[in-house]
Amino acid sequence: AVVNRSLYSGDADNHNADMPVKAGVAISKNLKDFAKATTKSVKKTENTQTEITNFLLPRVLVLVFPQYHRDEMNDKFWGEGFTDWDNLKKAPLQNRNGDRIPRPTELGYYDLTEKEPRQVQGMLAKQYGIDGFVYHHYWFYDEEHPGPNLHKPLMNMLADGHPDVPFALHWCAVKWMTTWSGQVSPNFVFKEPGVLQKQYFPIDPKDPKIEEHYQWLRQFFHHPNYIKVEGNKPLFMLYQKKPGAMVVLKRLQELAIEDGFGGLMLTVGLTKPHDHLLPIQDKDLVRKFKIEQDRVEKFHLYDKVVSYPNPSDWAANRTLEIPDWCRQKVRSHMRLKDIVGIISSFDNTPRRNFDEANLFATGDPAKVVDRFENNLHAALYYESCCFEHQLPAKKEDDDRFILINAMNEWAEGMALEPSDVYGRQFLEAIRDTKKKLFEKQCSLD
Repeated sequence: AVVNRSLYSGDADNHNADMPVKAGVAISKNLKDFAKATTKSVKKTENTQTEITNFLLPRVLVLVFPQYHRDEMNDKFWGEGFTDWDNLKKAPLQNRNGDRIPRPTELGYYDLTEKEPRQVQGMLAKQYGIDGFVYHHYWFYDEEHPGPNLHKPLMNMLADGHPDVPFALHWCAVKWMTTWSGQVSPNFVFKEPGVLQKQYFPIDPKDPKIEEHYQWLRQFFHHPNYIKVEGNKPLFMLYQKKPGAMVVLKRLQELAIEDGFGGLMLTVGLTKPHDHLLPIQDKDLVRKFKIEQDRVEKFHLYDKVVSYPNPSDWAANRTLEIPDWCRQKVRSHMRLKDIVGIISSFDNTPRRNFDEANLFATGDPAKVVDRFENNLHAALYYESCCFEHQLPAKKEDDDRFILINAMNEWAEGMALEPSDVYGRQFLEAIRDTKKKLFEKQCSLD
């Protein structure tokens, strides 16, 4: 059923995209006031959740994108001072279907190098039952621009401690392309058509560049908030399957062991459905997805794959469903080595030509949120109740995760943060779904 939740009362037609930037001091003050007002409700929520310890849900993780700050590569590619907010500010108020394109409300057009927005993100996570953030991590191995990129918010998090929530890193080891509709900087010269920044991978596992990468990563792996499984294995995720990355990941695994860890829990993202929660009838597609997964599993490198529900025809107008065999308490299946991926909504109009944008899970806001909540409930129930005899004894040993895309991918319409279209409804859906499962556990009555 569609649940009526709080919506932002602002008028989208009167939205002024430039206001939060011009009023930067006011936004910062508002965030500080918001942080103070949120503290009490956060503590209350944490106390409520810790009262129930005999029913262990998988950890709900949310992708966080770090690009909301000035960066030298973006200056080079798109023009001085560019951030991803620029794409959203220039976007029309509505997409081609007439649906409003969400804009931020309570947090404004923030700069993630500043403490306040990161602090508020952390408070929202605690208040609404998000168990951790997964940060997009950019690292290049080329000679022209080696090392990390868009990493200032992460470095500042180490310095000031915010957000104070569990976190992991998600290596986006892909080349940067001009797939956006924006125009590149007039001073930028392409070395390869359409490629802004190429990604290279060392072929020698003893290449010192890999150790340099690990030395940068270890400051996060050793952080007390870094997400680990089996007590001492940091979670490290790869955005997409990249064969060249395997040499790097194997070496990172060895270096982690040498550094005193039990290794790394490695995952890789695949564009595929979750076979138990979103079965596909098309035999050709089933065969295609199986070939892709077999290619990953044969190397015995990745502990799990993330089944990303990318905006695709095979996922259109469908939600995740608890399997019948699970509903009927038939325990004849093995748990898949998949991390369920869930998107809130998807509309990349801000980054694409108006008529070519990909619109997925858009429309009436209440129905969009209802779909999101149904997906989350099915995923949490599956991991918690379909394999009750396989549940871990304690959270530190638990390798079950649900990955939501995203906290703040505003230019693609995927944002749990408060907006003028959805308010806090996505956040409330997470809180309410977990509460329902804690109360009813595996009962579907």
